[in-house]
Amino acid sequence: VRLDALLQRLRELAQAETPLAEGQISVADIVSLLRGRFPALEISGAGDMAISVSLPQEAAGIVFANLAENALQHGATMLELAVSVDTRTAVILVRDDGSGISEANCERVFQPFFSTRREQGGTGMGLGIVRAMLSSHGGTIHLRQTTGTGAEFEITLPAQSTRG
Repeated sequence: VRLDALLQRLRELAQAETPLAEGQISVADIVSLLRGRFPALEISGAGDMAISVSLPQEAAGIVFANLAENALQHGATMLELAVSVDTRTAVILVRDDGSGISEANCERVFQPFFSTRREQGGTGMGLGIVRAMLSSHGGTIHLRQTTGTGAEFEITLPAQSTRG
């Protein structure tokens, strides 16, 4: 079972490093997609939810589902996507209320095969795939320092103009 999970993650990584067709999705649609796939999480959005980012729907599904899955696996009940936009860039802060990431692990979370859930079948590839997929579409992801509970990731992507 673990080998199958690893192979699936390797396929996702290969796909992440080969950009899918161009596309875009609004942050509101990402929130809707997550609500459908993760009914156990209370998913909310804040800020300019109508903005579209340069990420095809399939890629957005992989990126944000990985973050939601990690949040759930670490005891989160809430996930918030807070959006801010400047001229050409959208910044999406993805916050959860789970157990968070220990200071010792903060430097390691993006390393391939690093997992705190190996016994439960974790492959340690999720955040590497997220980073590769975002990078192939001109985006970045960073873990932000948090105080108290939860984890917070900052995703930056090219924004699509909503005006024609």
